[in-house]
Amino acid sequence: MIPKIRPKQNPIFNKFGDLLCIISPFGLQFNNKIKHQIIMKILDKLKQLLQKSDTPAKPEPSEDAHRHAVSTRIMAWLDKQGWKYEHRTPEEDAEMRTHHMILSFTDNQSDWTCVFRVNENNQLVAIFGVLTETVPPSHYASILMKIARANLNIAFGSIELDPFDGEVRVKMSIDAEFSTLSDKALGCYLQGVAGLTEIAQRLFDDAMAESEPSPIIHDYLNDYNDLPQESDSGFFTPTHTAQ
Repeated sequence: MIPKIRPKQNPIFNKFGDLLCIISPFGLQFNNKIKHQIIMKILDKLKQLLQKSDTPAKPEPSEDAHRHAVSTRIMAWLDKQGWKYEHRTPEEDAEMRTHHMILSFTDNQSDWTCVFRVNENNQLVAIFGVLTETVPPSHYASILMKIARANLNIAFGSIELDPFDGEVRVKMSIDAEFSTLSDKALGCYLQGVAGLTEIAQRLFDDAMAESEPSPIIHDYLNDYNDLPQESDSGFFTPTHTAQ
């Protein structure tokens, strides 16, 4: 008669009593110690499998969960400010999922339009400040030189002229993948765009004040060459020794 082998204080054997009945015939070939080790290994394996099956598998985050993460964050901030805006969603079959949030601002001197352009594919955000008036082609040379000179002194962001329709706008870009879009950060970005828009409006007014603008850009280049040049002695000076 084959003795029944039961480990001490092991509730697993009570749960898998039927398994012992299946394994016990093979115990004829082994002594009690070896049979006990084999049974324990099998039961440990079953215990691991049951623990895995009892633990609900965490679903992988779907692509839809992150489709509108950046744009949703910006819209939540706009809603918190109590501002009204227009949200233009991308086409369903569009390869690039680009959202546009458009809102208007006004001050005592001028009106301008703010546009948040969010590319959810690469998480790049561009904030535009667009002037309401456009530049006629007759003043392109004048405004281009004014914008080019102003951009030399702008550390973050830029002023642009659209040559196709004469639109003047400012642009500030953000990489939302590596930048935190906190309430404070979004407020600072928008404040920066507002400041650049004010500069762009002054450049526009100066250019439009010319009654007889020149279509030749070199005429304005010569005007800037006559201005006193700033000293650059404070910048890096190359030497033969390692810096």
